[in-house]
Order: sequence, then C-alpha cells, then structure tokens
Amino acid sequence: MTTSILEAYDLIAQARDLARRLDAAAAALAKRPGLKEEKAWLESGRVRLERAREGIDDLLDRALRLQELESKRGGRGRELQGEVVDAIERLQAGIAFAGGARSPLLEVLFSNAKFPLMRKLDPQGFERAWRDFEKRLGSSYVKRMLADETYSVVAPTVEEVRQAYLAWRKAFDPTPLTEAEIAALHEELLTTAQRVDLPTRQARLLAQAALLPTKDILDEQGLTPKPKRRGAADPDTHPLLEENPPEPPHPKAPTPEELAELEAYRAEASAEEEAEKSRKKKAADDEPPKEEPPADASRAADEEPAGAAAADEAAPPSSGVDERAAEKPAARARATKRRAKG
Repeated sequence: MTTSILEAYDLIAQARDLARRLDAAAAALAKRPGLKEEKAWLESGRVRLERAREGIDDLLDRALRLQELESKRGGRGRELQGEVVDAIERLQAGIAFAGGARSPLLEVLFSNAKFPLMRKLDPQGFERAWRDFEKRLGSSYVKRMLADETYSVVAPTVEEVRQAYLAWRKAFDPTPLTEAEIAALHEELLTTAQRVDLPTRQARLLAQAALLPTKDILDEQGLTPKPKRRGAADPDTHPLLEENPPEPPHPKAPTPEELAELEAYRAEASAEEEAEKSRKKKAADDEPPKEEPPADASRAADEEPAGAAAADEAAPPSSGVDERAAEKPAARARATKRRAKG
C-alpha cells in the first residue's frame, strides 16, 4: 500500500482523473444502441469510484503547500490556471448568449483578453492579468449590468470564475504551515489514498471490460490497458486467474483419522527398525577380537610360497625326449640335399 506522501497524492490525483474519464465514457456509451450489460458494468465502476471519492473536495490543492509536494506545485498550478481561463471563457460565452454578440458588456470585460496567452503566463504574470480582469469585473458598470435580469443566468458563472482563481491562489500561498496542519494533511492524504486505491483499480478494470466492444471510446478516454514493463508485477491480477485450481480430493482417500492411524504405524515401524540397528551395533561392539598368529609363523608362511616359486623357475622342463635325437633326422635331410645338388 501507499508508503509516502508523494505516492498518496499521485493516487488521489489518478482517482480524480479517472472519475472524469468515466463520466465522459458513460456519456459516449449511452449513445450506442444495445450493450446493456456493458453499460451496467461501466456504471457500476463509476458509482463505486464516486462513493470512494466523497469528501475529498480541494484536498489536492490544499496539500500542495506541503514541502514533500513541491515538485507537484508547478504542474498543478498550470492545471488550475487553465481552469481559471476556462471559467472566464464560459463567462464570455454566457454573456454573449444572454445579451447578444454585440453586448457592450463583452467589450468592457474582454476587450484585451488573450486567453491562449493567459494559459502560458508564469504565476506573477497571471496574477497581474487577473488583477486587471478583477478590476473590470468589480466596476460599477459591470455590477449594474450583471444585476439586470437579462444577465441573471451568468451569475453562477461569475462565482465559478472567482472560486477557480482562489483554488489557483492556494497552490502558491506563501504562508508556512504549522506542525499541526502538516500532521493533519499527512493523515488526510494517507487515509484518503488508502480508501480510493481499490475502487480506482476496480473501476478501471470494469471500464476496460465494458468498452472493449467500442474500442474508439476506450482509446479516446485514455482507458486502454498499458503494457506492463518487463519483469513488473501486475497489481490487478489474482492467483485464481493465473494458476490452475488444485485437484479435488479423491473420493476414496483416507480420512484425517485414518491418516493419523497410518502415520502411527509408520512411526512404530521406524522405531523398531532403529532399535534393531542399535541391537546389532551393540552386539558387534561386545564381540571379543580374533587372535592373530605369531609374527614368526606369519613370516614362514609368507616365505614358503616364494621359495617354491623360485624352485619351479630353476627346474628345466621335463618332456621325456632327448633333444639330440630329435636333431639327427634334420641333419641327415640337409646332407642328402647337398649331395643331390653336387
């Protein structure tokens, strides 16, 4: 779960952004015929996330004053600055709708307005632009015209503009926080992040399942599943979805009581085997050692085969035939051949 203030802030911001996308996706899917089950899935995820986000209000903007979130201050400040400009543009459109495109009120309030430029100004430049606009908004002429029944429909939009500016201002409030305020913000961030974590993931998965038949909405609202980094664990998987279920027990398998009985038998047999090994070892240790023959007798036994072998090697082979008698026929044969040649 979340362990740092920065992670908690990011998680709450992701839940906020996802809620906006789910609202837009639900509106787009409602225009498609059919898909009854898919619409129910999407609505279930949207409602689940909406309940989890109840009471958050301006927590993300108030938390920007924390030292740990200094890196987020600039980016969120630009978002809030854009929201102020959005509200001013809605006010301009509302006045044009109520009083016409040639209403003098438009000229007084927006004669020098450059909305694209206002979005890119640094905080100091945006503060100066706001002060100029606020002076015009507070002029006696604008107050009189806005009080007229013709422009009553734009009164809520004027309040939206002011609230948007106050939210932007909080992000750059230089007043340091007290220790108690810091501790309270830490606790609120961590508690809120823990509350929205699971509903955020569930809502995203439900939306992805619901919008698969309409991939254009899935891509347009940024809900297409992103590929996981190699080696990265998927936090939204479950062993029941990834592994085969265990084999069911065999219907004729032994009961736990029978297994205990068999285990007792095995233990008894093992104990008897160990006892038999101990008995044999003890018997071998108790047996008296064998007497060895005297050293002289042992040497005599060793020398006798050696003398017999030497005598056998010295004795000539006895074949019973005189070697000289065997050579005479061969000599006579050679002499006969010489006479024949001569």
